[in-house]
Amino acid sequence: MPLNKITSIAEQPPLKIKSSLSIRLLSYILICSSALAIIITLLQLLLDYQQDREKIEESIEQVKSSFIQPLAVSLWNFDKEQIDIQSKGIMNLPYIQYIKVQEVVGNTEVAISHQGTSQEHYDISKKFELIHQGQLVGTLFVAASLDQVYDNLIEKSLLILVGQTIKTMVVSICILMIIYYMVIRHINKIAVYTRNIKLSASNRDLRLDGRDRYMSSKSDELDELVYLLNKMKKRIVAELTDKEIAIKELQQERDFSATIINSSSTIICCLDANFKISTINPAAVILTGYSQEELNQKNWLDIFVSESRKQELLDKLAENEPLQGIEIEMHDQMGEVNTLLWTFSAFYEGMDIKYLIGFGHDITPQKQVEQEMLLLNDQLEEKVTKRTAALTASNSQMIQTVEQLKRTRQTLVESEKMASLGSLVAGVTHEINTPIGVSVTTATALKEEIAGLKNKLEDGQLSDLYLHGLIERFSESGRLLHSNLKRAADLINSFKQVAVDQSSEACYTFKLKENIEQVVTSLKYKIKQSQTTITINCPENLAIYSFPGSFVQIYSNLIINSLIHGFQQWDAERQIFIDIELQGTTLVIDYRDTGRGIPEDMSERIFDPFVTTKKGSGGSGLGTHIVYNIVTQLFKGEIEYIPSSPGAHFVMRIPYRACMNS
Repeated sequence: MPLNKITSIAEQPPLKIKSSLSIRLLSYILICSSALAIIITLLQLLLDYQQDREKIEESIEQVKSSFIQPLAVSLWNFDKEQIDIQSKGIMNLPYIQYIKVQEVVGNTEVAISHQGTSQEHYDISKKFELIHQGQLVGTLFVAASLDQVYDNLIEKSLLILVGQTIKTMVVSICILMIIYYMVIRHINKIAVYTRNIKLSASNRDLRLDGRDRYMSSKSDELDELVYLLNKMKKRIVAELTDKEIAIKELQQERDFSATIINSSSTIICCLDANFKISTINPAAVILTGYSQEELNQKNWLDIFVSESRKQELLDKLAENEPLQGIEIEMHDQMGEVNTLLWTFSAFYEGMDIKYLIGFGHDITPQKQVEQEMLLLNDQLEEKVTKRTAALTASNSQMIQTVEQLKRTRQTLVESEKMASLGSLVAGVTHEINTPIGVSVTTATALKEEIAGLKNKLEDGQLSDLYLHGLIERFSESGRLLHSNLKRAADLINSFKQVAVDQSSEACYTFKLKENIEQVVTSLKYKIKQSQTTITINCPENLAIYSFPGSFVQIYSNLIINSLIHGFQQWDAERQIFIDIELQGTTLVIDYRDTGRGIPEDMSERIFDPFVTTKKGSGGSGLGTHIVYNIVTQLFKGEIEYIPSSPGAHFVMRIPYRACMNS
C-alpha cells in the first residue's frame, strides 16, 4: 500500500465518543463497592444473628444449671410462693418469653405456675424434667423469642448500610480522581495524538505530561505504551519506505525478467487448463516459423505435440500428475523434426488448474549426440567383452598366486611357533645340564665312599671318627642330590607344561602369574646370557579361563624379541617390566623393556608380517604379527604399540572371564 494512501487513512475523521470512560469507571466502581458493602453487611448481620442465638441458648442452659434443682425442691415441698419467685427470676434472663412449671401427678401434668406470654409456636423452646431424690416430680417448659434479635439486626443493618454507602461514595470519587489523574488524562492525550498522527519521519514523538522516564527503571504500563506507540510509528514509516523501494525494485525486476524471457532461447509460454496459448515468447516464433499473433490464437497441443501423444498429456493433466521432464517431438513448417524437453508449473484455483507455465528447451543437438554415443557404446561393448575375458583369465591366475602366498604365510607362522618352542628346548636343556652334572658327580663320590667303607669293614679298621665323617659326607651328598634333582624336576615340569600349552589349544582356568613364571623359567638360560632382569607385577590369585598356550606364545615372542632386537650390543640398562592387572571386565597386560626400541619408520607397521630389524640376520618378522593375531582374533581384544624412549612398549587389553560359566 503506498505511503500517501495510508496517510490519507490516518487523516480520516475520528469516531464520536459515545460514552465517557470516567463515567463508566465510576459506575463500575459504585456497583462493585455497593455489592461489596451489601455482602459485608449481610455477613455481619448473619454473624450477629448467630451470636444472639447462641446467647439465648446459653441462657436456657443457665436455667438448667441454676434453677432446675431448686424448682424440684420447691415443687416437692409444695412451696408455690417460692416457685413463683424462681419463675420470675427465670423470666429476667435475656430474651426469655414464657415459662411454665407443671407437677406430675400419676400420668398427668398439672400447671402450678407460668410467666410471660403464651403462644402456639416459639422460636426457641426446651422442656426440662424436675427430679428430686431420684423421683420425677414435675416439668419446666422454657421458651425464648427472637423478635428483639430481629429488631436489633434491622437497626444495625440500616446504620451499616448508611455508613458503607457514604464510605463507598467517598472512596469511589477518590479512586476516580486518582485514575483520571494517573491514567485517563494520559489515555486522552494518546488518543488525540493517534487521531492526528502523521506518518512521516519528521513527526515528533508522543510525550506524556510529567512523565519523562520512558523505559527507565521507574516506568509503568503507560510509559511502555507510549514507547511502543512511538516505536510502532517509526517501524510503520520505515516499512512503508522499504515497501516503496521494494515496489520500484520489483518494477525493475519485472522489466528485467521480461527482457530475459523475450531474449531466452527456451520457449516460455502461459497456457490455460485446455492448453490454449495465452502468451508466448519470441523463441517459439524462431523455432516454429509462426508469428506471435498466430501462436496466441492456437492450441499448444496442435503446434508442439503429435496426435499420438495428445491424449497422454490430457490424461496426466486430468489425474493431476506432474508434467516435468517430458520429451516431445514436433515438426516445424519446414517438416524438420525437433525434440523439446518440456516442464510445466501448474497454478490452481481451489482444486482446479487455472493456468500452466510451460518451459520448452530444444534438445535436438543433444539427442543427435546421444544417438552417436549409443553407436559408440555398442562398439565399445564388443571391445570390453574381449578385454573382460582376458582380465578374467589374468584374475584367475592372480587368485591362485594369492592362495599360494597365504599357504606360505601360514607355513612360516607355524615355523615361527616351532622355532619359539625349539628356543625353549635349547634353554631348558642347558639349564638341566648343570643340576644333572652335579648329581652325577655326587653319585660317583658316594660310590667311592661306599667302596672305602667296604674295605674298612673287611680290614676291621672302622673307627668312630671315620664313621662320623662318613655320615657327614653322606648327608652332604644326599642334600646335593636332592636339591639338584629337585631343580631338574622343576625345570622339566615347567618346560613340560609350557610345551604342552604351546603345542595345544587347551582352554581351562589358570593363574596368570604362574603361567608367565613358567615362561621365564623356560627362557632362564637366554635371559641369564643377555644379563637381563625381568620384573613381574601380577596379583598371586588372578586367574582367567582362556588358552594358556596362547599366553605363552605372547610372552615368549615379546621376551625373545626384547632379547634379540632390544638388548643385543646394548650397553645401557637391560630390564623388562610386565604388569598385569584387572580393570573392570578387561585384563590389561603392560609389557615394556629398556632396550633400543623400534625405529620410527617401522613403528606404524610393527604388527605387519615379515617386518623385522634383523632382516638377513635370522629374523623372520613374524613375532609381533603372531602376538597381534592371538590378541585380536583368538582373544577378541586389542593391542597397542606405544612409542617410548628408550625401549619398546606394548599394552594389551583382553576381555576377562574368571571361569567357564562367567
